Amino acid sequence: MKFCNLKKGVLFILLVLSFSAGKAQAIRGFGNVTAYSVSNDFKKGAIVYIGGGAEFEFHPLFKPEVSLSYSLMGLNDQEFYDFDTNTLEKLSGDVYMLNFNVGPKIYFWYSGETFDSAACWYYIVPKINMSRIVANGNYQFIDYDDPQNNLIQKGHRADWQHSFGLTLGMEFPIFNSDAIALSVTVNKTNMGKTLNRLPYNNTDYGTLLAGAGISYYFGIKK
Repeated sequence: MKFCNLKKGVLFILLVLSFSAGKAQAIRGFGNVTAYSVSNDFKKGAIVYIGGGAEFEFHPLFKPEVSLSYSLMGLNDQEFYDFDTNTLEKLSGDVYMLNFNVGPKIYFWYSGETFDSAACWYYIVPKINMSRIVANGNYQFIDYDDPQNNLIQKGHRADWQHSFGLTLGMEFPIFNSDAIALSVTVNKTNMGKTLNRLPYNNTDYGTLLAGAGISYYFGIKK
């Protein structure tokens, strides 16, 4: 079932990409960095997504986007002790995510006398997200009384998740079709669905909700 959903999602993105490339009046590429705040169960307080994509202009106010991003993160070690502060159990792990996004970029307001001469443009992008979450974890049990009972168990889990996101941004033209955009994004991705399937891992890793990012747009085709 998951493979069928993935196949349908990839075909949908390819269809959007091919249709947009053929019909678009102009095409711009872009690179993007977005950071999401996460719980204290991760080694760093923020998850950074690095990626890029393409924007296809059908109308100055309507420009669908297709993008791909990657993120790598580590999990805080969880250690459990006996009364002598000897480590009895230890959990450690890392996870990476590959994200595919597609959605219409809609400009709804601009600051300036005309759209072309505006100092900045405001836009909204509702998105369909497909995230490939891959997690690796290690569970270690230590028996100080009988080392023969020591246990090391490794786990590997991978899942596809489908979700919806929303981006609000301000785009500042630089020259020609190049621009810099600042944005905030809401994206509901439940990390625990994958991470809790690692060995002996029952931590509530929460859900990605809000992040802030910066993008650079550059012209490809007119």
